[in-house]
Amino acid sequence: MRSFSDALRSLDAEQLSGLLAARDDLRLPPPADLTELVARATTTSSVHRALDGLNRFQLDCCEALAALPDPTTTADLAALLGSPDEPVVAALDRLRELALVWGQGAELHLVRAARQAFEPHPGGLAAPSPRPLTEATIAAATADLPPGAAAVLDRLAWGPPTGAVRNADRPITHPATPVEHLLARGLLRPAGPDTVLLPREVALTWRGGFQRTPGHTAPDPLPAGTRPARVVAHAAVGAAYEFCHDVEAVVDAVERRSPALLRAGGIGVRELTQIARELGLDPARAGFALEVAYAADLISTAPPAARVTTEFDRWLTLPVAERVTVLLRRWLQTPRWYAAARAEGGHALGEEAEARWAPGARAAVLARLPVGCAPDPVALAGLLDWDRPGLARVIGAAELAAAVLTEAAWLGLTALDQVSGLLPVAGGADLPTELLTLFPEPVTELLLQADLTAVAPGPLEHQVAAELRLLAEQESRGGGGVYRFTAESLRRAFDAGWDSEQVLDWLARHGSTAVPQPLAYLVGDVARRHGTVRVGTARAYVRIDDPVRIGAVLAHPEAAALGVRQVGPQTLVADADPDEVVQLLRAVGMAPAAEDAQGAVLTSPPRARAAGSRRPAPPTGGDPRALAEHLLSGAAAARERGMRTEQTLEVLRHALTTRTPVEVDYVAADGTRTSRTLLPLDLGSGMVRLVGPGADRAGTGVSLPLARVTAARVPGDGGNRGPENG
Repeated sequence: MRSFSDALRSLDAEQLSGLLAARDDLRLPPPADLTELVARATTTSSVHRALDGLNRFQLDCCEALAALPDPTTTADLAALLGSPDEPVVAALDRLRELALVWGQGAELHLVRAARQAFEPHPGGLAAPSPRPLTEATIAAATADLPPGAAAVLDRLAWGPPTGAVRNADRPITHPATPVEHLLARGLLRPAGPDTVLLPREVALTWRGGFQRTPGHTAPDPLPAGTRPARVVAHAAVGAAYEFCHDVEAVVDAVERRSPALLRAGGIGVRELTQIARELGLDPARAGFALEVAYAADLISTAPPAARVTTEFDRWLTLPVAERVTVLLRRWLQTPRWYAAARAEGGHALGEEAEARWAPGARAAVLARLPVGCAPDPVALAGLLDWDRPGLARVIGAAELAAAVLTEAAWLGLTALDQVSGLLPVAGGADLPTELLTLFPEPVTELLLQADLTAVAPGPLEHQVAAELRLLAEQESRGGGGVYRFTAESLRRAFDAGWDSEQVLDWLARHGSTAVPQPLAYLVGDVARRHGTVRVGTARAYVRIDDPVRIGAVLAHPEAAALGVRQVGPQTLVADADPDEVVQLLRAVGMAPAAEDAQGAVLTSPPRARAAGSRRPAPPTGGDPRALAEHLLSGAAAARERGMRTEQTLEVLRHALTTRTPVEVDYVAADGTRTSRTLLPLDLGSGMVRLVGPGADRAGTGVSLPLARVTAARVPGDGGNRGPENG
């Protein structure tokens, strides 16, 4: 094969589909033909992306090829790497599959963009020496190096192999410095007036070979876990459901609070901490739940505040297992590095977490986690360092392993330090039946207890859970949960527009037993005290029937700042909004209620939903095999058209030479297809001039671009005929 283009065009359907499957950027969008595929496969960005997917030995093979002349041989490559032939041949097969290398063992070529990726000093080596030193000479010269000389060799051995030294090309008869000693022994060579060069053979000998980390085999796979699969499955489903519950809770909190977005994007640390405290979550977990909710399009971050989307309502209608599946897949696919939001200085939903490489990095980790294995972070980092060294350009293997394992445990992909059957679901696999049956059915009943707690015997339906979180404080989480009714929690419900009858009716409907007497007393007591102070607008007014309370309000330090003043025996007015006045009164220890101009208690209206962005799942590029067959059939059709065109030209040339009429098929100026018997008069410059048989050269004829001539044949023949058939 003469070129990379020839090599790629020679691939069969199986080989081409393998290339398209391995390098998905070549099929997104689908190339029009093989010519476009060749061009895209040799671009710098595409080649670098392919290099990032190589394991360490394959990458070393690429770099060694870049250090060798082009073309080179398999034997020379193996010799430079100091490796047996078998792993080198296997690595070369993979590089050919990825179209990074073309040619066979005696004539190997590395594509230009890959060679340029390792320049100017592939492997940290200088170009091959014109007169290389022998191993014996190098061994003798390095046997008794003076102090400091070894440090110079150490500094240059792994590249770059050049150093700056004044008057490097001067004759040295009495060496005094380490560099002068190395120059005198030939271990360094002048590369210019002020530059010294470490010869390739010296570098390879000094550092002990081409590879910084010698070896051609992967580390041992992760060990299998020891816990029974059924136990792990139960724990994983429980963790996944718990996280799904957390996502519901943080989205409900976003709806209640409409947290303002920072100018630079994201939710502030204080706001996130308040949400986490309200829900009884660790701030890191609450922030991650917000991130996954955003990834699933359940919340919107259009300024000025985060809002719940209509997609949240649709998501809630799904069975729990399907809700979990949505979260798992969106977690994997979204181009955000969630750990950046958890890092110091990061913010949930902040711009600093945007990362196009993140889905591929997470997928690389999951690919090294077979179901049932026990994922040790250190061992996993070692696997990633071998299998995907290209990721080191954006994130370290240890950081990547730790972050993904943390999130996997939250999501239920791992449980009890073992990979669960949910992990393949994140990558698109169907949820196994044995896991599907473990997801609990939501319940609507509670066990109400005399100690002012309510126990949920299982996962609650979303509406019931949301109302219960309004009425009570959640004390424990999990498949069900324990909730505690307090004066503060009931006041929160009354502030939202509930009254005591509604609360007691709700408890009666959802309690599996009668409402305990202590709980009924608490509801009645809070209801009696709630609303004795009512707030309206003047911008705001306050009616209080107790002069002592009026004095307490006026004496509060914030009263003057809000413009609070007394305008009647039982009435105050303020220059602030009613919400600010309510906060002041609560700070004094009162339980006010807002009212309209007619004295009716006001409740907060339902918050409007933001339109979901309906972010599509990343495109897959379709079936690689179907695309490969389409490209190959198009190439075959193009070759056939080229052959027909050449045959047509041969028929026209022969007819012009012998002045023989031929049948010509062509497309007329109006687009109609025409077939006539004509005599060619002139042929050239992409045009042919023809006249009817028997007409002279001056007769009326037709001039056609050759592109519009579809066929030419001798009259009576079924197809194009050249002179050999005439």
